[in-house]
Amino acid sequence: MNTSLLMLWGYWDEIYQRCTRLTYIEKGNNIFRVVVLRYRGEPLVTTDNCIIHDGDLILKLHIHNYYFATLCKGVKDELRVALLLRRHILQSLPKLATFLDSMENKDQIKGIVGTTMLHKGITPLGFSISDVPMTWFFRYKRWYLRLMLRIVHPNGKRRLQSWNYEMPLKRVYMSKEFLLNRYADGKQPLGESY
Repeated sequence: MNTSLLMLWGYWDEIYQRCTRLTYIEKGNNIFRVVVLRYRGEPLVTTDNCIIHDGDLILKLHIHNYYFATLCKGVKDELRVALLLRRHILQSLPKLATFLDSMENKDQIKGIVGTTMLHKGITPLGFSISDVPMTWFFRYKRWYLRLMLRIVHPNGKRRLQSWNYEMPLKRVYMSKEFLLNRYADGKQPLGESY
């Protein structure tokens, strides 16, 4: 990625972070940013059969795209980018669990929910996946995530052209209990070490 473009993105990211009230889990060392809000949508059934209902309090999960872009700077291989993303998600989940466990209102939070196109291979990490309704908001979000993919991914332009325009934007989610039981205190899933 062009260094000046990355620098401009860094300025924009600071503005975006302040406008959206996103909280860093650990700035510069964690791929997630979060915000507490009420879930809006159809009921979500997690892998441990917890149901997140419309109106439940959730931790909305955001991948810190700018931070990930800085990690990918100079990486040209598509497989290396995918492995880098998976590794950083895996390293970030225990810190996310610790963050959630330390929140004053943790008892009211039902789970973590995010929206992404990068959902392949995350079910073994404990996430459930479902479709999102194609409202104007999710159409805009898909456009924005496509732009991010084009910028961050070493073959972003070609990758986008090879995928169908109706790129699969998905909701990914996990119950609070599952997150804490699996990842609290620095735990990692069996067979997942880097």
